[in-house]
Amino acid sequence: MQSEHDLTRMMQAYGTQLLRLCTLYLKDRALAEDAVQETFVRAWRADFRGECSEKTFLTRIAINVCKNYLRTPWHTRRAAAALLDQLTTHSPEADDTLLRAVLSLSQAHRAVILLYYYQGFSVAEIADILSVPSSTVSTRLFRAREKLRLMLKEWYYDET
Repeated sequence: MQSEHDLTRMMQAYGTQLLRLCTLYLKDRALAEDAVQETFVRAWRADFRGECSEKTFLTRIAINVCKNYLRTPWHTRRAAAALLDQLTTHSPEADDTLLRAVLSLSQAHRAVILLYYYQGFSVAEIADILSVPSSTVSTRLFRAREKLRLMLKEWYYDET
């Protein structure tokens, strides 16, 4: 980072998106807020060389912070219901079936779905963020969609 002004600008531009990503990744709003703060601290200390977009740079840092949080021995994962309560406060009658299905995916599949559909990254950008080949991202997206399709078969249509 060059200056405090750059950091403030990035926090305003990407803070909400990173919080949403970390909340979905960690399934804990308070822990996600800590992860976003740590993301910006690491970004402040890091040397951004401009090889990718700022959004990609910050997202990569945020995912690594989240992975570190999930690896810590004291961390116990909370039930998805607690997360759903936080995410679906906009409407009590909202159908959270899709969100529950996405949250039930494995970490690898959930990550690519969140980055592709919720954050709007391309396959190439996701590959860059996760440090995996583009073909791996495409395969994970395909498999995650198939799993979601099977889980949500009755939700979308009736096969009678």
